[in-house]
Amino acid sequence: MTNNEPKRPNSGAEVPNRPQPRPRRPRMRLPFDDRKQDAGEWAYDHRLGLSVMVIAYLILGIIFFASKIAIGSRPHMQGIYVDLKTLAELEAEKERLEREIELKQQQDIDWSAVRNRMSNDALLNENLRDDRGTNTSEINESAKDIAAGMAANRAAYEAGLAEAQSILDAERDKPSEQGKNSKSQDAKYKGGVTVRYSFKDPVRTKRDLVIPAYKCEAGGQVEVAVVLNNGGEVISARVVSGGDERMREEALKAARASLFNIDNTAPARHSGTITYTFIPQ
Repeated sequence: MTNNEPKRPNSGAEVPNRPQPRPRRPRMRLPFDDRKQDAGEWAYDHRLGLSVMVIAYLILGIIFFASKIAIGSRPHMQGIYVDLKTLAELEAEKERLEREIELKQQQDIDWSAVRNRMSNDALLNENLRDDRGTNTSEINESAKDIAAGMAANRAAYEAGLAEAQSILDAERDKPSEQGKNSKSQDAKYKGGVTVRYSFKDPVRTKRDLVIPAYKCEAGGQVEVAVVLNNGGEVISARVVSGGDERMREEALKAARASLFNIDNTAPARHSGTITYTFIPQ
């Protein structure tokens, strides 16, 4: 046997172990390995949470529509539309109807019976009696006696004032002769007159009155509300009713130029009326 021949193991000799292969390393577990790809399976697995969410949204929707909440809407405002033009037209129509009624009433006036006189309607008619048969002249005399007694009690206090006032009255009465004995000149007339005036508590008498009866072509009556001061001067005048624009203008002009008696016992603003009758020309 040569040395190059391999040695054969004996049948009774042990066979050496071969090297075993390494075991494979286990695969790394990733978070998305168990992700469900089927939506139905995912919904089934989360059915409890989905049911709670759907019920909550339904409750919120019912509350929202039941309370009628309008998100982002402007507040509702109510208003009343007033047509000023319509109001002006109605006012003009009202004035026109009032003028027509006044003109209709004035057409019934008997112009031939109107006398060119001035009537102080605040004066009492001494021949009249009241409903109990009492003579008004007796009442007037009693009132004068009482007033005289009261004046006598205050004479001491007013002595100085009376002297100064008498000087003032004398100076103011010089320009107008009608101011002297004005009470005797004033009278109350029934029927149609060109001027009627009335101032009460106390009664005021005229000093100088303007009569505009023949200054307008149309005929009618104009009533003017007048305010006097203690000196008998007109401090304000406004038309109350009657007449057209021309008659109203003349009536206001005449009223503002009027003068009445001086009376310190009268209020500082003594209200009364002057009614002018215009005779058609």
